[in-house]
Amino acid sequence: MQEVLRYQRSAIRWDYIRAGVGLGFTLGPILFVPGIHGVFLVILAGLALLFLAFGIRTYRRQRTAVTVTEAGLTVADFRRRDLAWAEIDQVKLAYFSTRRDRSEGWMQLTLAAGDKKLSFDSPLERFMDLVAEAASIVRARGLALDDASIRNFESLGQHGLRRDDPFGRG
Repeated sequence: MQEVLRYQRSAIRWDYIRAGVGLGFTLGPILFVPGIHGVFLVILAGLALLFLAFGIRTYRRQRTAVTVTEAGLTVADFRRRDLAWAEIDQVKLAYFSTRRDRSEGWMQLTLAAGDKKLSFDSPLERFMDLVAEAASIVRARGLALDDASIRNFESLGQHGLRRDDPFGRG
């Protein structure tokens, strides 16, 4: 079994639009409004750099290919990183909200083995399958999770995971 996953085109498209609009609103005044200087120039230039970095990150995601095999995962974008299922010793599932009422946002699954770490955002194809596989690894190996990861796994229908006890009890 081998499957190649990519980030959804619609998510990539909207991220490019956000980066372009942000660059337009920050670089536009810098390039076309005479007399901008001082604090305003620094603020606009800083924001332009942030939108540029977001655009580069979006391009990287567009190029990302996640190969899933029975042995593990390989992520290839500008470089190649491998992680074997058997080596995973840490799992985290985070939710990042884009609204105050937490009604919208995205999830990020992080899998780690020693100093190797791979992260996947929810716009990745078959993200829920990766979450289910991560939950089964956590259960099979008795890995402990932080409270936020437990809540996030439960919100996706994955129950019966062990909580991390910072004091080493239970």
